[in-house]
Amino acid sequence: MTSIALLTTDGAPHARGLAHGQRFAAEIADNVEAYLRRFAASGLDRDQAFAEADHWLKAIVAQDASYAEEMHGIAEGSGQTEETIALLNARYELAFTLFGQEAANQAAKETMKEATSAVETLAEIGPDGCTTFGLLPAATANRHTWLGQNWDWLEGVHGRTFVLQARRTDKPSFVCLTEAGIAGGKMGVNECGIGLVENGLASSHDGRNPYCAPFHMRCRQVLDAETFDDALRPVTDPPRTCSANFVIGEAGGKIVDLESSPDHVSRLAPEDGIVTHSNHFLTAGHGVSLLEKAAPNTLHRVDRMRALLERHRGTISIAHMRAAATDHAGAPYAICRHPDPQQAPARRTMTVGAVLIDLDARAMHVANGPPCANEYVAFNP
Repeated sequence: MTSIALLTTDGAPHARGLAHGQRFAAEIADNVEAYLRRFAASGLDRDQAFAEADHWLKAIVAQDASYAEEMHGIAEGSGQTEETIALLNARYELAFTLFGQEAANQAAKETMKEATSAVETLAEIGPDGCTTFGLLPAATANRHTWLGQNWDWLEGVHGRTFVLQARRTDKPSFVCLTEAGIAGGKMGVNECGIGLVENGLASSHDGRNPYCAPFHMRCRQVLDAETFDDALRPVTDPPRTCSANFVIGEAGGKIVDLESSPDHVSRLAPEDGIVTHSNHFLTAGHGVSLLEKAAPNTLHRVDRMRALLERHRGTISIAHMRAAATDHAGAPYAICRHPDPQQAPARRTMTVGAVLIDLDARAMHVANGPPCANEYVAFNP
C-alpha cells in the first residue's frame, strides 16, 4: 500500500499551477512519455500529437482564461512547453482524435460500416474505463449524499497522480484527484458540497464539434460552482467534442447523472436512491454507443455495482461502498481492475485510483490504486 501525494495550493491560477509544476516535474515528464507511447501504439505519432495539442492550447486559452493561466504555471514550474501541458490536459480528446475526425468527415452518417470502423479504432485506442455510483441520503447509513468511482486507466499513470487541495478566495476551494500535469482534475468535492465523478463514453457523433469544451476543463468548471444548477452548466451548455458521463451531486440530497455527447445531454435520476454507471450510454439520442462493442465488460459493471449496493439500501455504509469497489467478478476486467499481463505494456490498464465522496461532510476518501490493496485516506477542501 502506498499513500497518495497531496499538494495544497493558494493564490491565483498561475501560482497554483507553478506549485503543481515544481512539485511534480518528474511525474509530468513521465506522464507525457506514457501518453506519447500510448498514442503511438494507436497510430498517432509524436508530431501529430503535438500538432493537436497546439490546437487545443489555443482553444483552451479562448474558452477559459483562468484554466489556461493555471496550465501556463504548470508549464513554467515543470520546465515543459505550454503545448506539452496542453497535450496532457486534452489527453481525453487526443485519445479519440483519429476516430473523431472520421466521424466528423462522415457528416453524422450512422451506417453499420461507420459504426464498425469506429469500434475498430476504439478497440485500438482503449479509452477510459470507470465504474461510478451516486447515493441519496435515504439509501445511506449516515443519511448523507455520497458519490463513488473506481477510475480505470493506464497502468503507466499509476504513481503519477495526486490529490490537489486548492484553497481559493475568488471561487470555492476544493479537493480533487488528478494526474501530474493536468490542471482540471477529475473526481472531487468543493467547500459548497458540490461533487463530481465521471465515466468515459464514446459515440459515433464524437468529433462533430472540433476543439470545444475539453473534458478536464469541464471537470474543473463543475468544481468551480457554488450551486447545483451552476455545476450542471459546464456539461449542459457548451457544445462538446467528445462524449462523457458526469455524476454530479450536492450535499443535502441532490444527484443527477448527465450523459453527454457532442450535441445532446440526457439526464438519469437515481432509482430508489441509487444510480450507477460505467462506459456505455443508457439513454438514446447520442448516436451509436461504441464502448460496449470494444469492451463488453462495461455492460456487466454497471449492473454489478447496483446489485452490490442495493442489497444494503437504506443502511449503505462506507464499508459497504468499499466492499462493492473491491469486487472482482469478471476479472481481469472487473469493478476492481488489476493489470492484465496478456495486454501489451503500453495498453495495460488498472484501477489507478478509487474515491468515495461524502458530500455533506465535504470529504473525499482516496485509495491510491485498486481499493482491495489500498486503504482510503480522507481529504477535505
